[in-house]
Amino acid sequence: MKTLRSTLLLFAATLLFGLFTDCSDRKAIKPQPVLGTRSVNIIEKKGLQFKDLNKNGELDPYEDWRLPDSSRIADLLGQMTLEEKVGLLFHPNIAVPADGVVKYDFTEEEKAAMANAGNETYAGPIGPGGQGPAGGGIGQMRRTATAKSFIEEKHFRNILNNGVAPVREFASWSNKMQEIAEATRLGIPIMFSTDPRHGATLGAHVSGTQYFSQWPSKEGQVGISSAHDTVIMKKFGEVVAEEYRAVGLHMILGPQIDVMTEPRWSRNMGCFSEDADLTAEMLAAFMDGAQGKDVGPEKILVHLKHWPGAGPHKNGTGQWLTYPGNNFDYHLIPWKKGIEKGALAAMGYYSGTFYDSLNVNYSYHVSTEILYNQLGFKGAICTDWGVVGRGPLKPSLQGKTTLKDNMEMIINAGVDQMGSETNNQLVLELVNEGRVSEERINQAAGRILQWHFILGLFENPYVDPEAATKIVQSEKNQKLGYEAQLKSIVLLVNEGVLPAAENIKIYVEGIDKEIAAGYATVVDDPVKADLILVRTTTEEERSFQGFGGGMPGAGPRPGQANAPRPQMNAAQAATAMNPFAPREVNIDFPAKKWANIKTLARTGKPVVVAFNPTGSSCVLPADLRNVAKGAIMIFDALDNALLDIVFGKFKPVGKLTFEIPSSMDAVKKQLEDLPFDSENPAFKFGDGLSYSD
Repeated sequence: MKTLRSTLLLFAATLLFGLFTDCSDRKAIKPQPVLGTRSVNIIEKKGLQFKDLNKNGELDPYEDWRLPDSSRIADLLGQMTLEEKVGLLFHPNIAVPADGVVKYDFTEEEKAAMANAGNETYAGPIGPGGQGPAGGGIGQMRRTATAKSFIEEKHFRNILNNGVAPVREFASWSNKMQEIAEATRLGIPIMFSTDPRHGATLGAHVSGTQYFSQWPSKEGQVGISSAHDTVIMKKFGEVVAEEYRAVGLHMILGPQIDVMTEPRWSRNMGCFSEDADLTAEMLAAFMDGAQGKDVGPEKILVHLKHWPGAGPHKNGTGQWLTYPGNNFDYHLIPWKKGIEKGALAAMGYYSGTFYDSLNVNYSYHVSTEILYNQLGFKGAICTDWGVVGRGPLKPSLQGKTTLKDNMEMIINAGVDQMGSETNNQLVLELVNEGRVSEERINQAAGRILQWHFILGLFENPYVDPEAATKIVQSEKNQKLGYEAQLKSIVLLVNEGVLPAAENIKIYVEGIDKEIAAGYATVVDDPVKADLILVRTTTEEERSFQGFGGGMPGAGPRPGQANAPRPQMNAAQAATAMNPFAPREVNIDFPAKKWANIKTLARTGKPVVVAFNPTGSSCVLPADLRNVAKGAIMIFDALDNALLDIVFGKFKPVGKLTFEIPSSMDAVKKQLEDLPFDSENPAFKFGDGLSYSD
């Protein structure tokens, strides 16, 4: 018998889900799904099978896959304790280890060390104007990241897995984690997310050996978009879904649909384009591949970022969104398309907003009134990682709030989930103190549970490790990824030197010499070369040695992944923590690098430069055409793909999806929210040569 309280909660939850259309409801008649189980019994009814997830020997509505997802969610919410529902509001990290062994609990020695280091609870002021919790943050989270703590004790059911492991070990680890979740009171499965991990080489948030198929750009789709080909973008979505589901991943924290109207913003190369319409078109193609018409057991969910479009940052610093051109609606174009295509997850960035000087995640106007009420979003909003600890940016609140205060503001603003956080006790206290209502917790938990039901995880969260080894980085998927690499490369300048003739002598920098030797005779003296080819990033150099083959075992590019960052002095650190401190962002091509290229050009041998933008857009040198006989824009493609273009094995087809400014002076004159307003750009949107031009 349900208690009166649970009955009332069930009734309230049912009413709640009637308010937003259940876009995950399926046809009236559904076929028997494949059931995956490790510990719960199977209930048979009228020749059909169901999992007895709550172990009561009866078929409860949330266990009945024939029912609409809204009915199942309402029933489950009615059976969940407050602690179990609050657990859904957290999206912490646990990374699969290389050996695929699940860490269930700490040893006694580790527990003693943690006890001496203090606990997670912190009540002091935090954020840019205050101090962070001692020993807290990500470090504290990692110390408490065990299956027992996260799954059994804190009831977390959404976990970010940015770990790297061989495919069989990866899949086996996912299964073991799901087995632990299945054995809990209600058997609620885990929804595993990941940051993008399909780059030709790994980097950004996922670093290490690349076991997945290899596509251009480490974290974004700007490279694939350069092909202006929706067919290959859809195939990319299909491959991502296929390979993710094979190892037990269910959601991509992306794609990044920010419109790159401010060239100085450091996340531009994670986007699609400066053109909002092209971004929307490519997003639709990706979602057609990744989510399909019906998400189901074979597909994944997208987690669109960064709401409300993080491209127009004032002066490109990434701190405050600004709209001097009154062009806010332009940045909503991709969001409207994503919502139309069925997106059920959105991530707010760290930025302060133009409306009320609160961060996006703290603003009821931006999170609820616009995204939910105006755009009709039906899913759940999650903060970006670490937003809670940064605190609100509003000047009057700087350094005056606690972690609990921040969580209260975020949840009551309409944000449903907190990325990287683990201190569930604070939210329980907020509810018990009446600062957050249980109805709001029900709303957030219900929005999040849509993910688990639409993905089919309640029926079968398990994967086949042996099958995964044949799916992930298959010959088919590798071929598609390499095709995308070739199509992503943009030829900007060609003074008659490309395609290069076979059997010439070539001097290379930033390119694996063994790979280059498969195309030409490699010489160590540029004076003896017929052609000089330089591959370089558009940022200050960090021991760049070339990509290598990028195959399993090759590891990340030396000097890039896990490279140590320069240490800041006290004054720099203070400025970094002050969101109101003036900042200058310079995206000129590094002078030291250009001086080296000019030295090579003085040999009298033709120089071809392949520029690899890694963060912001870039101002290329004003004398580029006087120094280099060829210029190419690449997007993390492998050396092989670049050399295939250089030697004419593939004719370039890529076209720029953004402008390249002619100078920093022109950049400063641009309005952050307007596209294509650079004065006399060095290269325009859509520029790109081929060998027939």
